[in-house]
Amino acid sequence: MAKFDINESIEAQAKLCEDKDYPHFAPSSGKCWCCNQNIYEQIGWKRDEFGDGIRVDLEKADFKTGISTEKAGKELITGCPHCNRTYCD
Repeated sequence: MAKFDINESIEAQAKLCEDKDYPHFAPSSGKCWCCNQNIYEQIGWKRDEFGDGIRVDLEKADFKTGISTEKAGKELITGCPHCNRTYCD
């Protein structure tokens, strides 16, 4: 199971960007400027009758979004996994 630790993920993304000389697009706090959710937090969603996602407990989720600590240390983050807002416009 993937690990979701906000502080470790913030540090991992900052280190990746520094080590690889990448631009740092992700919010420094992890909190998305658009939806106010933390990109490094796993969130569960369930589809309603209109196909929209409604936030639910992880155990009840149809699907989950969020950036794991491992992914934060390996991939450049360019947008929010929850609302799909890009950070590199």
